[in-house]
Order: sequence, then structure tokens, then C-alpha cells
Amino acid sequence: MTFHHIGIFVNDIEEAQKKFGAILPVREWGRVFDDDGLHIRCCFGKDDAGLRYELVAPFGSPNPVSGVLRSGRNILNHVAYRVPDLEAAARALQEAGAVPMGPPQPALAFGGARVIFLLTELGFIVELIEHAQ
Repeated sequence: MTFHHIGIFVNDIEEAQKKFGAILPVREWGRVFDDDGLHIRCCFGKDDAGLRYELVAPFGSPNPVSGVLRSGRNILNHVAYRVPDLEAAARALQEAGAVPMGPPQPALAFGGARVIFLLTELGFIVELIEHAQ
């Protein structure tokens, strides 16, 4: 697995970019993706050390973001990794006690590559991004 990003749920992408930049040294924000399939808007930013962050906002319904934002919990939502074999990596995490939060789905932000989210026994979420090496 290769680290890719930390995902943070927000209400509004543009507002969050301004506030985020005041908190952490994120200077480069990329394109905003409106993903009709996942019903989210997202964009990626990098800090001065090269660490990548994803801001994820609701975009349509149903979506995985609105309920989390209402609860005020798990706003710092997931840690994402690129993997060459999505099924094998998901299976390995499941064998370690992680539970899939749904089936793999294509994600516009990754050119249609499939992603899957798994809830770990430690209570945090791992996103796996299919990526042929």
C-alpha cells in the first residue's frame, strides 16, 4: 500500500479551503470534482511537506458526508492508500478485522478507478484506491 491522502469532511469546499489554509500550510489546491455517482464534491491540496489532504463535501443525496457532518464526529474521516489489487488489499484488511462500509465504487476523482472504505477495529476508516502499478 502507498499512502495517498487524509480525507476531511466539510460543508463547503471553497470555504474550507480558506479556513484550512489558515490552520495548516496547504498552499496548492487542485480541481474540484463533482462526483454524481458518489454524491460528493472533493478536491485535493498539498502542504509544504507534500502531505495530501482531500476535502469532501455533500453533493446530492444520498451521500456519505451529511450525516457525519450533522453528528460532528469523524470529520477527520479517513486515511487513503493506493493499492495494485483492490480485492486482495480489502481481503487482507478484513482478515485483520476491518469491515467494508459498502461495495467498491468508481470514483471520478481517480479517473473512475474503484475505491472501497473499510472501518477498522480501532474505529478509523481506511480508503483503498485501485491503482495498477
